[in-house]
Amino acid sequence: MKKIRENGIDGVSGLMMFYGLGVVSLIMWAVTGFQLGWLIAALVYLVMGSLFLHTTLTGKGRIWNRLLPDIPLTKTTRALDIGCGHGLVLFRIAQRLPLGGHVTGIDIWQQRDQTGNAQTVVEQRIQSRQLGHCAAVQTADMRDLPFADEHFNLVVSSLAIHNVKPKAGRLQSLRELNRVLQPGGQVVIVDLGFSCQEYRTALRELGFTDIRLAGAGWNGWWGGPWMPTLTLRATKGSVR
Repeated sequence: MKKIRENGIDGVSGLMMFYGLGVVSLIMWAVTGFQLGWLIAALVYLVMGSLFLHTTLTGKGRIWNRLLPDIPLTKTTRALDIGCGHGLVLFRIAQRLPLGGHVTGIDIWQQRDQTGNAQTVVEQRIQSRQLGHCAAVQTADMRDLPFADEHFNLVVSSLAIHNVKPKAGRLQSLRELNRVLQPGGQVVIVDLGFSCQEYRTALRELGFTDIRLAGAGWNGWWGGPWMPTLTLRATKGSVR
């Protein structure tokens, strides 16, 4: 329950679908005289739901625990967490920042994207952890970031950009990301596999270099390997 309060559940409708289908299959198994096919279907759906729950509560955190040690953080770091939600990545960055560094999280705080998603909750956690000197959050749309050009030297995003519909909105979010990032700055995105493929193409067209796309393993399976999470890292080119 603590992890649910602190991290929320991503895409709860998908989780409910898997478990709901599992329960329905169990009922059908019973009412059809315990036919093996229904039992197998029930087990498959319940396993898919369990994989989904693992990814949203534990797996995504493990993915970032693997990524963040390779990201240099200094007293001059100005980081932006796009779609920060409950602050999973924001807090991990803030706790590692040397004195002088700062991380800002933005979100529109939609409950359908993540349960219990609220700015006041994250602000209270920032204060309770005494991180107010290096972390802050605000309400903002990633398609229209309220920051000056080249204000940040690191931009991160965790399972957020894919929520923007349609594709034109996601591409606009990447253009805004590019606008507020300094030349030579890094972007690190963790998101659904098909979305990361889209981002790679868009960032290449925006002039980003050293673009690296990698799988996140079973910690990022949203029900199974057919719905994976990928990690994307890139550097903004010095010349636009």
